[in-house]
Amino acid sequence: MLPKFNQTTCFVNEILTFYFPKTCRNPMTPFLGLLIILIIAFVGTRFFGRVVPRENPFLSGLVVSGIPYILIGVLLGPHFFNFLSNDIIDSLESLISLALGWIGLLFGLQLRWHNIRRFPRNYMLFSSLQSLISFLIILSLMGGVFLFLHTGHFQDRAVAVIILAALGSISAPASIAKIIMEYKAKGRLSHFLQFVSSLDSFWGIVIAGVAMAIFHPPATHWFSSSWHWLLLSLAISVGLGFLFRFLIQLHFEPEELLLLVLGLVIFTSGIGFYLQLSPIFLTMVVGITLAQFPRESEKVMRVISVAEKPIYLFLLIFAGALWNYRFWEEILLVLAFITIRYLAKYAGGFISARNINCAFHIPQNVGKSLLSFGGVSLAIAFNFQLFYGGAVGDLLMSATILGVFLFDEYTAFATLKILRREGEIQ
Repeated sequence: MLPKFNQTTCFVNEILTFYFPKTCRNPMTPFLGLLIILIIAFVGTRFFGRVVPRENPFLSGLVVSGIPYILIGVLLGPHFFNFLSNDIIDSLESLISLALGWIGLLFGLQLRWHNIRRFPRNYMLFSSLQSLISFLIILSLMGGVFLFLHTGHFQDRAVAVIILAALGSISAPASIAKIIMEYKAKGRLSHFLQFVSSLDSFWGIVIAGVAMAIFHPPATHWFSSSWHWLLLSLAISVGLGFLFRFLIQLHFEPEELLLLVLGLVIFTSGIGFYLQLSPIFLTMVVGITLAQFPRESEKVMRVISVAEKPIYLFLLIFAGALWNYRFWEEILLVLAFITIRYLAKYAGGFISARNINCAFHIPQNVGKSLLSFGGVSLAIAFNFQLFYGGAVGDLLMSATILGVFLFDEYTAFATLKILRREGEIQ
C-alpha cells in the first residue's frame, strides 16, 4: 500500500508544482499544510457534525470523540500521504503551542471559585478522591510494568509513568454530555456526572505540570533545584493572569480582544516551550487567575469559546499526523495501560461512592461513566511527545489515542445504561 500512497503524493505535488512553478519547488509548504488543516477543521465544525444523524448513537459518538479527525491526521501524516511531513509539523510548532495553551486557558477560565462552591462540598471531594485514587493505582501498577518491560533511563521512565498516570486519571465530559442531551436525561445523578467529569482534568493537569517542573534539568545556578522551576511556573502564570486582567479593563473592540487573547496564549505557551515547562499548566493557572474576576473572565470566555471546537479539531489532526505508532513494540504496554486504567477508574468511583455521602444514591459502578478520554489527555500526551520524544513519547501518544478509540463509545453506552437504571432516562 505504501508505494501507492507515495505515488499519489507525488502526483498531487506535480500538479501543485505545475500551477505554482515559482513558489512551489517544494509544494507541501507549511502554509499549504496549515491550509489543509484549517479546511478540514472548518468543514468538521460547520458541516460534518450536522450531517451525521443523532439517532445513530455510534456515528454521532464517533464525531463527538474526534476519532475521524485523528484518522485524517494519520492519513495526512508521514506514514501515508506525507502532506503533513515532520518538517511541516516542526515549522508549525507555534500553532501547536497555541492549541495546547488554548485548551489550558479554556479549562482554567471555568474554575471560578464563586461558581464551584455553589455545589455541595462532597461533589468536589468525590471528584478529587476518585481522580487521585485512579492516579495512584495507575502510577503504582504501570510503574511495575515499566520496571519489567521497558528499558531506558530511570528519570525518563519515572516522568513518563507519572504523566501517563496523570492523563489516565482524567475524564472527558463530552461522552456524558452527549448522552444527557440526546436522551434528555434529568436528575441529580446526571448533573453530578457532568460536574465530576468537568472538574476531573484539574488534578491531571496539575500533576503533569508539577512533574515536568520537578524533573526539569538544572540550567543555571539560579535554578539549581527542581522546586525553583515549579515556583517559576506559578509566578509566571499568576503574574501574566493579573497583567492580562489589567489589560482587559481597557476598552477593546471584539477583534482587538481576540488578538489580545491570541497573543496571551502564544506568549504564555511560548514561555512554556522555551523553558521546557508545561504550557497547558501555565495557561490553566492564567485562566484560573482570570476566572476570579467575573467581568474580565466573561469577556475572554466569549472570545475563546468561539474557537474551542476548531482548535480541538486542529489538535486532533496534528496528533494523528505526529502519531508514530509501533504496534508490535508497544502492544503489551498499551494493553496493560488500558486494562489498568479501566480498573483504576472503576476502583476510584467504587471507593468514592461507598465513602462519600452526596445526599442521593450514587451507583458503585459510576467509574464506568468516567472512562472517556478527551482533549486534555491528548494535549498532555502531545506535550510530552514534543518535549521528550523518542519511544516513550510514542508510547504515551499510542496509549492515549487508542484509549480514545476504545473508551469514548464504551463510556457513552455505560452512562446510558446507568442513567436508565437510575430512572433518569425514560
